[in-house]
Amino acid sequence: MLRPLAVAVTASVLAAACSGGDGEDPASEPPASTTIAEPPAPAAAELCAGARPAAPVAAARVAQPALVEVSGLATSRTQPGLLWAHNDSGGGAEVFALGEDGSDRGRWTVAGAAARDWEDMARGPGAADGDPDVLYLGDIGDNAAQRPEVVVYRAAEPEVPPGAVGGELAGAEALTLTYADGPRDAEALLADPLTGDLWVVSKEWAGGPAGAYRVPAGADPGAPVAMAREGDVAGSAGALVTGGDISPDGSVVGLRTYTAVLLWDRAPGQTVAEALAGPSCTAPSAAEPQGEALALATDGRGYITVSEGANPPVNVFRLP
Repeated sequence: MLRPLAVAVTASVLAAACSGGDGEDPASEPPASTTIAEPPAPAAAELCAGARPAAPVAAARVAQPALVEVSGLATSRTQPGLLWAHNDSGGGAEVFALGEDGSDRGRWTVAGAAARDWEDMARGPGAADGDPDVLYLGDIGDNAAQRPEVVVYRAAEPEVPPGAVGGELAGAEALTLTYADGPRDAEALLADPLTGDLWVVSKEWAGGPAGAYRVPAGADPGAPVAMAREGDVAGSAGALVTGGDISPDGSVVGLRTYTAVLLWDRAPGQTVAEALAGPSCTAPSAAEPQGEALALATDGRGYITVSEGANPPVNVFRLP
């Protein structure tokens, strides 16, 4: 249950109300500043129990004809209602902007990037403290688990004016990554808004539990970074993880499979791996023929999924 808004009133407001100042009516004086706390973000269990489709299935569909294998999805936190997406393997090194109604908002080529098997994307902190949030694009797919290195591109989010626009996204940095325990296939990339760490969650074809691999915050685009397996994802054995995200306040971690959306609470002080080692709940989701994309809403009160395919529905689930 969400708590009501908490209003903190400064001491100067209380003093003025009590003393009346120099005899003038306190109500006639300009009010001192007040601090209004945001309501706490809903917990995973609340989303699992109460999230509902924001529109009928097929009411909103991806309009961009080139976006036919949506594999990565992220919400913009500076441009309300804007989503970012990219195609799966076979697509180019490019990102697409779209509205939650599926409208085409533009297409950007990522200069200098390659696209061997882009599988997921995330919005998260930049390389240094105080840097604006950036887009992380995960070229992390490896069905045969043979790639000695995978790549995550770090790029600035472009401003998207009204209408369908686009261009070239310059200045992307390539983070070269290896797995400390050998090559893995992966389709889920998470950016921790609290620490700046990146997390790659493996897709275990052999049926074992998915692993959570950490990329330390501020990773250098120079030498390869070895990702340590920080833990296993509880309840994931036999489930193929195809995407994921973390809520903007860091309190909920979401992963999806082809058939389900799973949410975990993250307690203060917990790492993402520690949260994923705990119990999850299953959130409502639409039947999607090849569901690989998940993004949590910027206000924490919902999530969006999109499947591969031509003009797929944009499935938005929100608390009432």
